[in-house]
Amino acid sequence: MITFDKIVSKLLKQKSELLNMYDIGRIFDPDFSPNDRKHLLEIYKLIYRLKASKVIFPIRNSLYYISWWEDVSLAEILDSDYWKIVKKLIKDETWWKYLVGGKKSLEIHMKDYSIHNKLIVYTKDVQKIITVNWDLKVYFKIFKPWKSSSKTSFNHVFESYSEIFHFEWINLKVANKELSILDSLLLSEKNAWIDDYLIKKFLSKYYKSLSRPILWKLVKIKYISSINRLRTISKNLNYTHLYEDCLDVIKVEWANCFLTLWSKS
Repeated sequence: MITFDKIVSKLLKQKSELLNMYDIGRIFDPDFSPNDRKHLLEIYKLIYRLKASKVIFPIRNSLYYISWWEDVSLAEILDSDYWKIVKKLIKDETWWKYLVGGKKSLEIHMKDYSIHNKLIVYTKDVQKIITVNWDLKVYFKIFKPWKSSSKTSFNHVFESYSEIFHFEWINLKVANKELSILDSLLLSEKNAWIDDYLIKKFLSKYYKSLSRPILWKLVKIKYISSINRLRTISKNLNYTHLYEDCLDVIKVEWANCFLTLWSKS
């Protein structure tokens, strides 16, 4: 164990970084164990003192921002370090086995890295909601295919249908274009809704480059209702090639799509 002043000195070398309780515990004592009640009590006292001294600022329970004695607000920290906070939460919860999906994945493909109040992160085995502030949440969801096999497992989806984006000094694993559009068209929750403006904006840029084989593989995994919605949208927007691709996928998977298709109308 080291003195309070030495702990502060070590922390201040990491200004604007994010640490959880266990990170701070290991600075305090390399043998820190979260299962040791005495250790926990010592860390709680240390964290209380660090907060009182304005060395750290609490983002949420067990996540702290090194503020270096500066007066900061959560809004300021989120504005400057939102994605850093997200990556720290992802690391602590999933150890890097994750995919960003939903509407934010569409925006990221269009180089929009703004704060999203409902960020969806798919995982293999973590199902929880983390509230960063009252209107900003990260939804960790277990990826659940409609049938199980080696080609529908999260590891397969993670390896086969993802892209890495580099921005704001971080790397983020995001659903690829085909998975992003199908996932955004999936109404899996009560009161869920489709963002028509975002969908149309994404398709106007990428409708020509969406891969029919990849769409088909994803429909076999989960996205039956989504491909039907994409078919209707592409027809209404006169994206003929994409419409026909969707129709071909539906014809192959017709038993699962619960459709009787007599023509391309």
